[in-house]
This record gives sequence, structure tokens and C-alpha cells, in this order.
Amino acid sequence: MAEDALLATDPATDFGAAAGEPGTRGRTEISTRVTERIAEVAATRVPGVARQDATFGRGLPRAEARQTGERVRLQLRIAVLWGRPLAQVAADTRTAVAGQVNALTGLVVDTVDVEIDTVLPVRELAVAQPRRVL
Repeated sequence: MAEDALLATDPATDFGAAAGEPGTRGRTEISTRVTERIAEVAATRVPGVARQDATFGRGLPRAEARQTGERVRLQLRIAVLWGRPLAQVAADTRTAVAGQVNALTGLVVDTVDVEIDTVLPVRELAVAQPRRVL
């Protein structure tokens, strides 16, 4: 009979009672590199932002995150296509990155500083992209 009492409270057999409330089970930590990668991908989806590969190191867009608890500050360097309004592209990038980081991580985005590192002529992009032969 004592064994029956043990089995009823054994975590291996009674997952719900042993696990407790969801908030007391542990914690989730999100690496700053994950946050940076989310910001970089979100930036590439903004019209006017171009991806620029680098020979050494990381290309553009490039993000740097500083996380403290549930809050994050982002610095983002981007390349913009020639002929696009720079202030508008920077504002759109700021909004898109903050929304995407918050939606995917749950972190509160305090700031997104956008630095336009380079402006790429459209002809460079046409040469860089592979040609399709039909």
C-alpha cells in the first residue's frame, strides 16, 4: 500500500502534479546572436534594403544586440539601393526589425539604431546576381 502512495506522487507517473505551475518550471534564455540574426533577416525583407556579402567577416545587414533581462537595444548596419529615400528606408527598417524581434522573442525592443553603411547602385546588383538562361 505504501508503494501505491509513492507511485501516485512519483514524477514519472504523475507529470501534472510534479511539474507545478508553468512559471516555476524554469526559464528560457534567448542568445544575443539569435536576436541579432532575427534583426538581420527582418531587415532584408524591407523594400530598399540590400544584402551585401563580405569577403571576410559578416556582410550587411549586420546587427549588434545588447540584452538586459527582457529588454534589448539593437544597432543595425544596412546597405540601401540607389534611388530609395534613405530616411524612409531607415524608418521602415526600424519598425520592421523592432516588430519582428518582439514577435519572435517576446523581448521589449527599446531602440533600433539604423546606420546606412553604403548605397548600392542597381547595376552592381544585376552583375552580382546569377543570370538565368531560358
